[in-house]
Amino acid sequence: MRLSSQSTEGKQFASLRPRQIAIGFLCVGTLIRIASVGSVGARTLDERVYTQQANIWLQEGRPGIRALVQRYERDPVTRYYPMPTRAGTIRLFAAAMTLSGRTDVLVGAVVSCIASIFSLFLLAWIGVRFFSAWVTSTAVLFFAVFPPELVIARRAWSDAPVELASLLLVWLVCEIVRDSSRRSWHFLFAVVASLGVTLKESFAVPLGICGVWLLCVLLKRGEWRNALMLTLMSLAGCLVAITWLAEMAGGFRDLERVVTGIAGVNAVNPYAIKWASGPGYLLLDGLWIVSPMFALLALTGVLRALDHRSSVGVQYAALPWIAAFTLSNVVVAMIVPHWLNLRYVSVAFGTYCLLAGVGAELLFSIGSKQFADRRRGIFAILFAAVMLTGAATASRYFFGAFVQGGTPDLAIRMLEAQLDR
Repeated sequence: MRLSSQSTEGKQFASLRPRQIAIGFLCVGTLIRIASVGSVGARTLDERVYTQQANIWLQEGRPGIRALVQRYERDPVTRYYPMPTRAGTIRLFAAAMTLSGRTDVLVGAVVSCIASIFSLFLLAWIGVRFFSAWVTSTAVLFFAVFPPELVIARRAWSDAPVELASLLLVWLVCEIVRDSSRRSWHFLFAVVASLGVTLKESFAVPLGICGVWLLCVLLKRGEWRNALMLTLMSLAGCLVAITWLAEMAGGFRDLERVVTGIAGVNAVNPYAIKWASGPGYLLLDGLWIVSPMFALLALTGVLRALDHRSSVGVQYAALPWIAAFTLSNVVVAMIVPHWLNLRYVSVAFGTYCLLAGVGAELLFSIGSKQFADRRRGIFAILFAAVMLTGAATASRYFFGAFVQGGTPDLAIRMLEAQLDR
């Protein structure tokens, strides 16, 4: 009886340990973000433009935003900076200014910091719901110190809020796929989709990927009614959001001209041509630069996702789709001309780290089988040391390249130039 009791307690402790570790990593990630948000030496022009737009909304309201849209259409130089049609981001920053009583660029940076912290906790929740405890703790560790994520968490850009909205979609898709009878998930998906559209026009990419993912699963199951209801709710919500954006911009034609002109503007943008141009594979090189270990582990996670056996059971049913979501966002950025900037794939940072966590678990499982029982503990300690060393290296890269080095952006040519210093 004593041996049985001790064994049960040991198993319970073993099951709790990775969750306790994950909580520790959540605290570390939160502290790094908070400590870094005010350490920016010089703010980018994009950050200043977002801050200016939010101030104009506070001072002049809709007429001020419409005047910005008209200026954007007239002035070629203005088109190189964030569009004034991103009303969701503008209103979000303006609301934070009202609450804080401040109107400087730091307000937007704090919004990004908070959004990144929410994404960190949401990633942990997705891991708890759909993956093993060890995958969760490892993914949280990687996301806590992932250099590109820490960069957007300290900048007054729209990327961190858009990333949070995209990760919410991923979570909701996973929940709907698991239990499509809960209509509250369908409603929340439509709400998040609608709000995300107002933040940034590129949100259409993760939204489209998640929509296809969800419809494929529902239609394959023969759930035509659920698929139809979800589609109608999402389309209705997005239509309301687009109508609101058009009303803010001055009309549907103004909104259409601004959004449809993105490709043409980007093609002649000196900044994009200098820093974000080149062969598409350079984007993969950027992921390697910021953390080679994370890149190798994420690739291993993708390979596991390609194995049909990895989708057996509740814990890994979402893995193939999460891999597809991550790869699709990366491929889109690789294909679009002058789009080689890791900021543009920030919507997949969370799922990228999840894949790395899956890859780490797979390598540990394979490696531990090569040792006798007595030596597996030593292997586990060494493996954990390697993971922690890789995370520490990524953290040092962030502080060296971006905090101390002052690299202002995640454009691929900037990352390459930083390596040459």
